[in-house]
Amino acid sequence: MVDYSDFSPAPIPSNETRRLEAVRKTGVMDVANKELFLIYTELAKEISNMPVSYTGLIDEKRQYMLCHIGLPEDRPESPREKTFCQFALNSTDPIIVEDCSKDERFKNHPVVTGDPYVKFYGGFPLVTQGGLILGTLCVVDTELGKKLDNNQITLIQKLAARLAHQLETQGDQREITASRAIDMLNVVVKQNPNMTIRDTINFLTVIEGRPIDESGKQNLIKFDLLDASGVMTKKAREFQSELDLDQGIFKRISITKEQAQVNLDNMLSELGDI
Repeated sequence: MVDYSDFSPAPIPSNETRRLEAVRKTGVMDVANKELFLIYTELAKEISNMPVSYTGLIDEKRQYMLCHIGLPEDRPESPREKTFCQFALNSTDPIIVEDCSKDERFKNHPVVTGDPYVKFYGGFPLVTQGGLILGTLCVVDTELGKKLDNNQITLIQKLAARLAHQLETQGDQREITASRAIDMLNVVVKQNPNMTIRDTINFLTVIEGRPIDESGKQNLIKFDLLDASGVMTKKAREFQSELDLDQGIFKRISITKEQAQVNLDNMLSELGDI
């Protein structure tokens, strides 16, 4: 068993209650959506020339990995009190440590005193517009002598700021989406109180332009939302309008590997221009 007895946890931030609320609001803890954040981690690795890069959010008990490069695949989370990144919650400035074995905060940590013998740690806080720190974008190396110059630090700071903005925006969007879903269900209950959740799903599927089974079709005919040939009725169009839905709203956009690489290159170029 790994011994953490000589490693002291970081002080709890003075704004911890508000910070935890901001983390909760992102809605990404325990959600498998690493593809949304991998580009930031890849860019941090490319900018720093370090073998390990990861992005994680920290709640009251743990650090949840949104994504990582260079760490074992079975590392979805770590106890907060055993992480380096807990120390990044007390300041919006990055933590840059070139030799962890000589840093009072980290020198007794098991990954410094033992395998993999971490030397360099760079932790860049993910800061909301309100100054609350959600977690970190980090780069790590096990070789002594690794450094980040001022330009690299500035680029990764900009990258972390973009990522924090995305997390904050997604949190706001989730709240809007949840509120809109409630409004939609209220419209359904008002207009067709006997419609079940399955009937509602079938109606939204029709709006999307995809087929439904015969049983679902017959139910929508019963509610006068489809005619006998399966075409949406005038009532259905009015219902759709009241729900404020346009056909195709649920369409997903797929990104090829080639497009992802172009996005990566473009973002790196844009960061240099900021």
